[in-house]
Amino acid sequence: MKQLLTLLSIVIVQYSFGQNNNSYKRDSIKIEHGYLHYYTKGKGKPVVLMQGNTGASSYYMRAIADSLDNYQTILVDFQGTGRSQYRKEDDSWIGIDQIVGDYETVRKHLKIDQWTIIGHSYGGQHALYYAVKYPTKVNKIISIGGVATDNLLMKYFGDNNNAYMCDADWVQMKNIMADEKLSMSEKTKQQMAIYMKSAVFNKEKIAKFIDYFPADEWNIVLNPTYQNIWRKKSNFFTFDFSKEAYDLKTPVRIIHGRQDPVGEGVPVLLNERMKNSRLTFIEKCGHFPWIDQPEEFFKIVKESLTD
Repeated sequence: MKQLLTLLSIVIVQYSFGQNNNSYKRDSIKIEHGYLHYYTKGKGKPVVLMQGNTGASSYYMRAIADSLDNYQTILVDFQGTGRSQYRKEDDSWIGIDQIVGDYETVRKHLKIDQWTIIGHSYGGQHALYYAVKYPTKVNKIISIGGVATDNLLMKYFGDNNNAYMCDADWVQMKNIMADEKLSMSEKTKQQMAIYMKSAVFNKEKIAKFIDYFPADEWNIVLNPTYQNIWRKKSNFFTFDFSKEAYDLKTPVRIIHGRQDPVGEGVPVLLNERMKNSRLTFIEKCGHFPWIDQPEEFFKIVKESLTD
């Protein structure tokens, strides 16, 4: 069950990425435990995109990065994810401080004075926490389907997802895992296609965007060991940095699908308590607005970058 729930959080999906993959420059920074891999594209004001989940690669955020003409976009596979999987996973280092520290390492390496952050799902929480740790380095935050300042939503998030599943779906996913002819990457791909029913409002789009992932990405799209360790940390449900976050003066723009399984309470509360925020709901839209309502979503993102 935990493996299946993991799939939604990292559903690395997009409506229109693929055609510009060759324009991303892949680079790395030598660190104590291997290398920290990151990707850059374009020129202009810097925007770093923080992916959701805590075990996902940065690849799916290209769906948003590809829409940002005239910006320098940066994506990071923080330690334990994507191509930055060198270190044995354990709870001595896995956590949000390590994650935002990796982003800060990349910022310094690129000699960026200040950047805008676009965070999706748990990337929204990472963005807020980064701003708390490095307030002078953040120009603005755009949170998309974002998790706020604690992890309490994880007590119901899985149930909200499962409400969209039927018994036949669970049987099919069990059969996929038992199929010895399938590689683990193919099993992940097929299961994700089923589980995406809980994340996308328009189910007809699921098959199309699953196919956008290149074959070599499926092997590194998710590190479930990383995520499982993170969720089992003793302070997982007591972690809360709301007081520090609500004191931020950083502009925060919140974009949220009306049918997002995160629920409406999380973005509404965040918007009410932040000093400089604005919340926009998108109708008939789940956890991935660029899938369900791409035209409206990208328009809001571009307006949020310049307001």
